[in-house]
Amino acid sequence: MMLELAQLVTGSDVNSHLSAINSASHFPIADLHSYIHMDLIAQQFKQDVVGDLAKGWNNFVKSGQIWALMIGVVVGYLFRSITNS
Repeated sequence: MMLELAQLVTGSDVNSHLSAINSASHFPIADLHSYIHMDLIAQQFKQDVVGDLAKGWNNFVKSGQIWALMIGVVVGYLFRSITNS
């Protein structure tokens, strides 16, 4: 992947990128804040991780998937014991 990307970049591309960097080098870093127009918003979430886990477990039991899990463990153990001789 890196070789393909390196092959796509030609000499003229590199020269144009370098000239863009050199022309931007006269740009004063101290004035950078005047060019950035971005509002930073801090978001807070009230999440109940334990409550979400309890809801998931209750749904797992209520839907009957726990029986499929137990049957799968028993059948898998039996299959492993038969084939591991």
